[in-house]
Amino acid sequence: MMSHSYHRYPAKFIPQLVNKLVSQYTKEGDIVCDPFGGCGTTLVQSKVGGRKSIGFDINPVAKLITDTKTQAISPVKLTEAREFFIKKHEQLRNRKSNVYHNERIYYWFDKKIVQDLDVIYVSILTIKDIETRRFFLCAFSHVLKNCSRWLMKSIKPTIDQNKDFPDPEETFLRHLDSMIKKNDVFYTSLKESGRLKIPAKMKLWNSTKKLPLKDKSIDLIVTSPPYVTSYEYADLHQLSLLWFGDDRKHFKNWDKVVNEFFNFKKQFIGSSHKKVVHKEFKSKIATDIVTKLEAKNRSLSQSVASYFNDMQDAFSEMYRILKKGKKACVIIGNTELLGVPILNAQVATEQMINLGFIKTKIIKREVSNKMITPWRDKDTGKFTGHTNHNKKRAYEYEYVLIMQK
Repeated sequence: MMSHSYHRYPAKFIPQLVNKLVSQYTKEGDIVCDPFGGCGTTLVQSKVGGRKSIGFDINPVAKLITDTKTQAISPVKLTEAREFFIKKHEQLRNRKSNVYHNERIYYWFDKKIVQDLDVIYVSILTIKDIETRRFFLCAFSHVLKNCSRWLMKSIKPTIDQNKDFPDPEETFLRHLDSMIKKNDVFYTSLKESGRLKIPAKMKLWNSTKKLPLKDKSIDLIVTSPPYVTSYEYADLHQLSLLWFGDDRKHFKNWDKVVNEFFNFKKQFIGSSHKKVVHKEFKSKIATDIVTKLEAKNRSLSQSVASYFNDMQDAFSEMYRILKKGKKACVIIGNTELLGVPILNAQVATEQMINLGFIKTKIIKREVSNKMITPWRDKDTGKFTGHTNHNKKRAYEYEYVLIMQK
């Protein structure tokens, strides 16, 4: 597993799939790009395979996770940092914390838990080495959900009224130690293959806008775009965003942090917050889907229209940055809303062909329930639990679209 399980992340695509695509369509030294970088699976596998990589994501927590996962650290350095952390934590354990939190933190966390987490957080901030401190912050970010009132089995922000809170220190150290062991394997593997210093860069960026890359500069694109109306991705990481602030610094002005969080949330692909301006989707299938949804729910149809608009812009950028004759591999799934089939794979294929791509292969795969919330309510279209008798699989299959420029 190497570094892939450092931090929970929804709707991951499997490393083996990425590895196969990278191995098949590139050679060592080539540059791989993931415009929707997420938790960095493409970048990690590219580095392991000796390929340079660059990823983009609008979510600062995704960048934190990816930067941590792609940077193997000397096991000796991490062992020393852990010892330093333990000593610092002991010194600060009984001192009153001066960390100021927005009230929203206390909606999710018991006050005693907040105090315990503050000691861990402040102790981490005393680690001077940037990469090592980031490694510890990633571990801290991962355990926030465990220590909160958030229902563990849900990716939606749901309160668990009967949750037994774990001990924050034990929970943090257990996950940190797991990460340290995985880093040891990752570091050793990269060192033995001479690939420790192969660049894997993640940038905060909205991939529907012009990417900071030259025309025809990329050898392969491997990406999995956000699923249409799946969920507001910002909500999934609101605990970390609220705790760290938009750039993971220790903000004093927490009102600013909250404002940044909600402004950031509005930028997501297909977000219901966006003002939809209808335009040519470059897909007759997309137009038909939006028209059918509009007759049933205008608001939902606008969200789907926004999604198709955004994806068209993203595909256009992919075409621009890709070298001629090279491949773009897009992993995407179909779903259904209010009885209307949302044929994302077919729409994406049509949009990409109309932008100039050539279809070379489409692979259909069954989606694991562990990868994404599996159920929707048949009537409302909203995500629901497995106990709902009116449930229906949300994403049963995904498609790997292999397109060539």
